[in-house]
Amino acid sequence: MKDKKERFLSLFKEYESKIYNFIYRMTQNEADAQELTQEVFIRVWNGLDELRSGSSPASWLYRIASNVCLDSFRRNKHTSKDKPLEMGDESLYDAKIPLIEDEIYKAKMAECIKGYIMTLPEDYRAVILLHDIEGFKNSDIADMLGISLDVIKIRLHRARGRLREILSKECQVLYDKNGDIYCEPKKGTK
Repeated sequence: MKDKKERFLSLFKEYESKIYNFIYRMTQNEADAQELTQEVFIRVWNGLDELRSGSSPASWLYRIASNVCLDSFRRNKHTSKDKPLEMGDESLYDAKIPLIEDEIYKAKMAECIKGYIMTLPEDYRAVILLHDIEGFKNSDIADMLGISLDVIKIRLHRARGRLREILSKECQVLYDKNGDIYCEPKKGTK
């Protein structure tokens, strides 16, 4: 029992804030994110014996978090796309950009697309958040969500396609001096 408690505390310390941030991005609701994060770690405690040594705890934890979010969406029959987004969410910004001009462009890009990501269906949103925001590889996401690598690739492709379609209708696409893409809402669309 002592070993289980130590393993749990170690996982909790390392992943609690990461899991909370992921869930918050999925739900866009602080109270839901706190509640669902607790549910994730209850499931982690109950299933800790399932985590084999040598396997990736991150994949296992994000799989649980994804399932908890999707269960919550199904249970509540609501999506976060109806909820307003907060511009104070610094998690989508790249803090390593040294130039203030680049930071402004990055902030404008985040402002423009954050809301559109949240309009995607939950399965597409989860894949985009895990891949493009959290930085996981497709194979890791497949393990986390318990679906095949081919399905991940298809969902990511379709999610990006839908997002590109939305952005082309709603935003003016710009390129910075490094060739990075940024966007601003078209006049009259927001």
